[in-house]
Amino acid sequence: MNKKFDIDKDIKNKLIVCIVATILFIVGIPIIIFSAINSFWIGLVLGIIFVVFGFYGAPLLWVGFGNLKSLKRVVDAVMEENLTTTKEIAGQLQMNEKTAKGYITQGINKRYISGYIFNGEVLTPNDKNPPKKKVIQNKCSNCGGVLEQTSYGFYCPYCSSKFEKE
Repeated sequence: MNKKFDIDKDIKNKLIVCIVATILFIVGIPIIIFSAINSFWIGLVLGIIFVVFGFYGAPLLWVGFGNLKSLKRVVDAVMEENLTTTKEIAGQLQMNEKTAKGYITQGINKRYISGYIFNGEVLTPNDKNPPKKKVIQNKCSNCGGVLEQTSYGFYCPYCSSKFEKE
């Protein structure tokens, strides 16, 4: 699965929440007015909740949205532009190195950046092979296909999974 799409999906979801919070603030004011005129206490309470949530929540959500967009830019710098040091990323994105380091760490923690090992200053490619799975039966544990034996272990011709000999 492409991690770029994960961060794009998160940005889209965050944008929707930000817009809804902003609209609730705007809609809450007329609801309060009309509910107060008509003595409709449920509408009045609902309007107050909308306004309070929009007034306090919307700015915080928009700041979070901006931070997520900045994180996306750092992820793109690493994954697409192949920048690997905090100095390069900070210089390219016009931010200080401490901020770049924080975004890199956050990107790794959220699994937007993968395939690298970060030592605090430099991202180095992770060339280690993933551990091989052990074979319990002569069937692939991923797709259920019949495994073929090789000199190194077993191989699934259907999904290309590799397994060690027991």
